[in-house]
Amino acid sequence: MEFGKLENIDSVDWALPIEDPGNASRVSPGNGFKLHFGSPAWGAKHWLGKIYPPKTPPQEFLYHYSRNFNCIELNTTHYRIPDSKTITEWLSAVASDFKFCPKLHKDISHARNGLVDTTLLSHWWEFLNGIQNNLGPCFIQLHEMFSYKDKMLLFRFLENWPSEFKLSLELRHPSWFQNGVILPPLADYLNRKNIGLVITDVAGRRDVLHSTLSTNWTLIRLIGNNLHESDERRLGDWALRIKEWQKLGLRDCYLFLHQPDDVKTIEFSTLAEEVFTQMSYENVPHFKLEKNLDLLSLI
Repeated sequence: MEFGKLENIDSVDWALPIEDPGNASRVSPGNGFKLHFGSPAWGAKHWLGKIYPPKTPPQEFLYHYSRNFNCIELNTTHYRIPDSKTITEWLSAVASDFKFCPKLHKDISHARNGLVDTTLLSHWWEFLNGIQNNLGPCFIQLHEMFSYKDKMLLFRFLENWPSEFKLSLELRHPSWFQNGVILPPLADYLNRKNIGLVITDVAGRRDVLHSTLSTNWTLIRLIGNNLHESDERRLGDWALRIKEWQKLGLRDCYLFLHQPDDVKTIEFSTLAEEVFTQMSYENVPHFKLEKNLDLLSLI
């Protein structure tokens, strides 16, 4: 992930922004909470011997991925909308409670008229229908030049979004943020439409790190730095923040764990498992590591 990447992170302030005071009025209290761990891909060959048994063929990677992670940040759909055959193959490989969280195709999110391209949007909705019960929230990653002045185009898109599909917004232009929160009128509008938000925690764009909830689910993209010492601290900070949100009534938290080129994603994920377990979370995703793997090398 190149967005917000820094070569030197020694001077980064990793502190999370203060709690959005509007969260309490936008999250409905309720019973039940589920923690979801995911990564941005399942095709990493360097996971062989970690969570993929040695010599596992690539066509079986998703099967083993879904027995460790319980969701995926599905970035491949940003570049190609899968056909029905591909969807069927995916569904046959994953566990029954596994969730796909697809990123909207770039021709919707980034093309000049993509947000109002009814033909392309219909194709996208057909794809979402095909995922059936394994569909989690999908998300639209708006271009970093898409600013508040474009709000009417965004609202037109959101007004036409089918209510049966959960959607979250990832905003990148500074004009959507104010003192560590999403602009309150926008957050309240999203709450009325039952549309969520993506939170991106990355070294070089602390201005887009926010603390706003607009629904009873949230997607967090936590971008690590090759297991730099700050990665563990950030996991701990997020575990505390999510615990506070759980008390408010948050039902689902999708935590997407990134590392450069996915090389140390499994190590980062096992560390996340340890951190969240120590903080008394229930049903933390468990990573079924290969027996010959040196566990000390993961921390």
